[in-house]
Amino acid sequence: MNLLIVDDHEIVRDGLAMILQHAYCIDGVEFASDGYEAIKLVESFPADLILLDLSMPGGLDGFATLEKLRKQLPEAKIVIFSMFDDIGFQKKAYKIGADGYLIKQLKRDDIISSLDHILASNKVFNSMVIGDSSEPESLAKLDLPITKREKEVFFLSVRGYSLKDIAKKLEISVKTVENHRQKISEKLETSKRHDWVEIAGKYNVF
Repeated sequence: MNLLIVDDHEIVRDGLAMILQHAYCIDGVEFASDGYEAIKLVESFPADLILLDLSMPGGLDGFATLEKLRKQLPEAKIVIFSMFDDIGFQKKAYKIGADGYLIKQLKRDDIISSLDHILASNKVFNSMVIGDSSEPESLAKLDLPITKREKEVFFLSVRGYSLKDIAKKLEISVKTVENHRQKISEKLETSKRHDWVEIAGKYNVF
C-alpha cells in the first residue's frame, strides 16, 4: 500500500508515518506540506491511502485539495485528519468525496481501528453526517448482555459521539452516560473503544 500524508507540520507527518508503518504493510510513503505539493506528487505516486489536513499554507485548503485528489485518484482512500471536530466540516468533506474524517486528538488504537474500517470500504464519519436511519435496525441486531439504554450508549459511543453529545441526544446527564459506559465495560470485560468497535463490527452496528 502506498501512503501519502499531507500536513504542514513535520512532527505530525513523521508520527503518523511511524504509527501506520507499524500497523500496515506500507510499500511507499510520501509527504506533502501543502495541497499543491500533494497534487503534484500523485502524478507520479499512485497513493492508495491519503491522510489530509484541512488547514494548510499556500492558498489551497484541505477541501480544495480533496476535490482535486479525488479526481486524480478515484480509487484511493482519502481521509481528512484534522484538529477541527466540526460537524459542518465533516459534512463538507463527505459531500466532496472523503472516505473518513478523523480528529488529531484520537489515540493510536482509535486511529488504526478507524482506518481498518475505511480500508474495508466503510465510511467513517460522525453519524450525524451520514444519518441515523439504520440505528433502530442495528440496535435490534445487537444481541449483547446489556440493557436497551446501554445498547443506545454503546451504539453512539462506537460511532464517535462524545459523552456530552450522547447525554444531549439521549436527554440524560453526562454522569449517567459515564455510569452506563462503566457498566457496559464490566459486562463486555473491556473499556477500550477499539475493542468496542470490533464487537460492534461483529454485530453489523456500523
